[in-house]
Amino acid sequence: MPAEKGGEFGYWRDPLFLMSVGIYVINREWIKPNLHHYSPLFHGHLNDCLFVPAALPLYLLFYRWIGLRPDDDAPRFWEMTLHVLVWSIFFKWFGPSILHQGTADWLDVGCYAGGGLVAWWIWNHGGFVIMMTGLKAGVR
Repeated sequence: MPAEKGGEFGYWRDPLFLMSVGIYVINREWIKPNLHHYSPLFHGHLNDCLFVPAALPLYLLFYRWIGLRPDDDAPRFWEMTLHVLVWSIFFKWFGPSILHQGTADWLDVGCYAGGGLVAWWIWNHGGFVIMMTGLKAGVR
């Protein structure tokens, strides 16, 4: 497995990936079912913002395994952007229009893009490491 060879990017072991999946599961299984009133954040947009950091590492690991990705570097901007575009077209146009599944809520595309941009910045500029180092040092 490429991720086991000590490359920079941890794919399924990446802290941002693990945190995003954890928040997604908590929101889906505990928060949303127990809210008595509709919340646009918890019922709609939080999981959409977490989509790229929770899904992209698994896609990139698969590409690495089949030889489409040449290295274990952090996700490149074009990789994130291409996936956001493809997922947006599929989930917000093809799914609702052709498959008659899902909702064509284009605000979700903004959430995909926003979550993707934040994730890309964290992966490529050490934002998560800086944030965790600051928390360990007592800086808030």
